Amino acid sequence: METVAIIGAGRMGSFIARKISPNYNIILVDKNLRQCGSLAKEIKGLATSEYSMLSFSNYIIVALPANVIPEILKEIKPFITKEQILINISTDTEKSVFEPIKSLCKLASAKIIGHAQHMAATGELPLILIDVDDFDTCNKVAEIFSKIGCICYGDESIVKKINNIASEEGIKAALNIKKRLEEINVPLEYLSFAIRNVACGTMNAYAIGDMGSFAQKIIENLE
Repeated sequence: METVAIIGAGRMGSFIARKISPNYNIILVDKNLRQCGSLAKEIKGLATSEYSMLSFSNYIIVALPANVIPEILKEIKPFITKEQILINISTDTEKSVFEPIKSLCKLASAKIIGHAQHMAATGELPLILIDVDDFDTCNKVAEIFSKIGCICYGDESIVKKINNIASEEGIKAALNIKKRLEEINVPLEYLSFAIRNVACGTMNAYAIGDMGSFAQKIIENLE
């Protein structure tokens, strides 16, 4: 069985680890050893804070915030090889950031259109857009992420635009719901139910084309 090292055991890193652990040996690399260790115990993986352990993996998934990635790349340089495939999933980090290690390993991007917490809680399928120049590497990355969701191929930069627009509009909608409910003196404790149950449920129904008559009437009025 091949080994995938995941740098970062936050929401998205943990989500990916749980999804692919039945098919790969997992090495979790994170400075928070308690959180990392708890997840490793759950998925029967290995937890460490040592980047040297990356040398035992076939694939390295970088699941970190954009602002820390440049510094981390300097630290992992001594432990990566030409045979390894390093996969960037950070929405806000594109290929140019990985130029310093381009000659040391094979590079790939696998950008996820999805919210880690929502996907973990509901089982909702994400769309993963893979951006790799090499055909063989592309297929190997697709094999890993096919365990998580639907696969497409294309320019990684579009995912940042999609996620930013969708997140911005979602937050706008939540803020507008809050404002309108406050105007009619609805208790604050009702807010999360209105947003999570009604608003999210309605948006999900719209996305899959399964709107009820109540929602259809609202659409007709808005149009």
